[in-house]
Amino acid sequence: MIEKSPAKINLFLYVLKKRQDGYHELYSLMHKIDFFDYIRIKKTDKFSIEILTNKRELNNEKNLAYKAAKLFFENTKIRPQVFIEIEKHIPMGSGLGGGSSNAAYTLKILNELFDFPLTDEKLHNLSAMIGSDVPFFLCKKPAAIARGRGEILTPVECDTENYSVFLAIPDINVTTALIYSKLLLTSGKPINKMPFVVGVGNCSLEKIKLRLHNDLEKVALAEFEELREIKRVLFGFFGNALLSGSGASIFSIINPEVRAGREVEDFLVSKGMVLKTANFSKKGR
Repeated sequence: MIEKSPAKINLFLYVLKKRQDGYHELYSLMHKIDFFDYIRIKKTDKFSIEILTNKRELNNEKNLAYKAAKLFFENTKIRPQVFIEIEKHIPMGSGLGGGSSNAAYTLKILNELFDFPLTDEKLHNLSAMIGSDVPFFLCKKPAAIARGRGEILTPVECDTENYSVFLAIPDINVTTALIYSKLLLTSGKPINKMPFVVGVGNCSLEKIKLRLHNDLEKVALAEFEELREIKRVLFGFFGNALLSGSGASIFSIINPEVRAGREVEDFLVSKGMVLKTANFSKKGR
């Protein structure tokens, strides 16, 4: 069984406060995009969880997909007999949620492969134990507002038909722990004072692209001069640009017929960037 495991972007991300459990209270609009890793899982004769990716550093028990599989078998009491193969394209430390997506889709595939021993609710609860972004990738809609530490999801509909996402991905690994460790929380961010409200049924990308926001961006730009340069270039050309998650990818929302000028692309490539134009996903999981 092979599944596409999509990336995501954060169209807005507010960090409200630090919680007593050590996590941060978030308020974010996330959208899946058509930029994929590929996961294949098959049953084997060996009683074990084996994992293999095209990134050597991920071939171990720290891989979120491995942790997801371990949780699945522990909670179903099924003896593990699987080989998990992941073809990675979403860069690590890019803020695009590749590892979280892999974990969510591993849970989804295993549940199908073993005849659905877990309900959607149980899958959701297990996914929240793995990481804050993992529950989003199990959402049946391509976009959702995430609250709590990311596990409370309100699906939304976005008018994505006339838009694409232009991504500039530098060859740097920005760790979430580093960014959050340097984040200075500001007080007085009640949700009703924000530009979007929880429970919104529809969202206009035309309005959102002019009000993109990420509380983590200031920290990341201060830490990495390279990210400041990318943002300056993309904003100058497209009129909008934002760090996704804790970075390092910076994206712009564009009309499909618009391409970055050759000078812009040549400059970014000369700086070692991976450039990617992706569509907004039309379906959830």
